[in-house]
Amino acid sequence: MSTEIESLTTEMSSRRTGSGVSPMLVVFAVLGLLLAVYAHWRFGRFDQRIDRVHGQVGELRAAQDRIGSELGTLTTRVEQSDALLRNEIKNLRELPTQVNELGQSLAELRARTDAPQRAWVRAEALYLLELGDRRLRLEHDVPTAIAAMESADARLATVADPAVAEVRRQLERELATLRAVPVPDLPAVIVRISALEARTATLPVLGVPVAAARRGAPEAPPSGAIERAFHRIWQALGDLVSLRRVDPANVRLVTGEEESLRRQHLELLLFSARIAAMQQDSTAFVQSLRSADAILTQFFEGSAPGVAAARTEIAALSSIDVDPPHPEVGMAMQSLQRVMRGAAPATP
Repeated sequence: MSTEIESLTTEMSSRRTGSGVSPMLVVFAVLGLLLAVYAHWRFGRFDQRIDRVHGQVGELRAAQDRIGSELGTLTTRVEQSDALLRNEIKNLRELPTQVNELGQSLAELRARTDAPQRAWVRAEALYLLELGDRRLRLEHDVPTAIAAMESADARLATVADPAVAEVRRQLERELATLRAVPVPDLPAVIVRISALEARTATLPVLGVPVAAARRGAPEAPPSGAIERAFHRIWQALGDLVSLRRVDPANVRLVTGEEESLRRQHLELLLFSARIAAMQQDSTAFVQSLRSADAILTQFFEGSAPGVAAARTEIAALSSIDVDPPHPEVGMAMQSLQRVMRGAAPATP
């Protein structure tokens, strides 16, 4: 390019030295020179861009090589992971079989350990059910029977025993029927009867006591011997006959022994009613109270406040049912016995 510029400059110089140079040629020459300079500048910029592009291509190649290396590493890791995953999948395929074997072994061990415990729990529950049934049938003790049956149900609930599910349902039905039974307050009844027994000694007996019909306090004897003798004779004659105004309704004389006998008879009847209440014998309880009321009516002062209160209390006690009817139970016990007989090992 510089050679062309020098040739143009030489040509222009020769033309100037010649006869005459056209201005247009000069203009064209200048434009060509400018174009050449601009083209040179542009080519230089293009060369710089090409150099930068070459540098970027080199960097890209280096990055590509690095990425290829990393890709190779990743490919190796993926292959290793794939192999490891295949091995794990193979092991997982064998895992259900191992789990089943382990479950079977665990079930066998649990059966071996649970069998004695279930047998022991069943025996305890059967004993409690028999105890509750005995207390209910022989002693009519509903609260104790309920407590025994609840304890039996609690013992059966401590182990997972499907064989006693029906037993527990039957037991729940029997407990519901027993809880509906109206249980009398026997301790309160016994306390009330004991209070009546204690008041028996203060109840007035019908009639005039012989001790009250006799003379009053003895007078002091005189000092002389003859006077004392006449005083004793007169006193003896006075004891033979005694006059006293009495109520026509109470004309009967009552000795101390008879009065004591009437009180003891009443106490024995009340004591019999108390024993019947303890034993929950409703027939004997009502009969004893009615006999006590008859004794009060026949041999005690009916108009006295104490006797009237005692008869009112006896009437209130007679209305109490010390032995209410209770439903029949025992189906749960029989079901448990059948379960235990079915689970018992056969003897050779």
